[in-house]
Amino acid sequence: MHVDRRLLHGVFSPLNHLQPFREMPPSLRFVKINFEGSLINSSAAGRFIIRDWTRKLIKTGGTSYGQVSILVAEARALRDAVKIAAQADYNKIDIEGDNLIVIYALRWKF
Repeated sequence: MHVDRRLLHGVFSPLNHLQPFREMPPSLRFVKINFEGSLINSSAAGRFIIRDWTRKLIKTGGTSYGQVSILVAEARALRDAVKIAAQADYNKIDIEGDNLIVIYALRWKF
């Protein structure tokens, strides 16, 4: 798993604007996970998109997580995306998100 320093710069708009992800291209032979969360009226949701190095769409997903913090929503969105990538046997993954706590936790872990 690869977490690049350039990924620490927030590049997402909030979910409630429903704008497309604006991601940097993944590294050669990697898949790219973009994730984010949203909190509206104490109800949290998260979404993700997975693309390959040619920018081909592999999978998207989004889920309502109920009354949890934005940190939990973003971490769960990332967890869901990583599970899907792992089940598809992708083991070279770039990750991009705007939650520094989640990103730093990944950098510390890996």
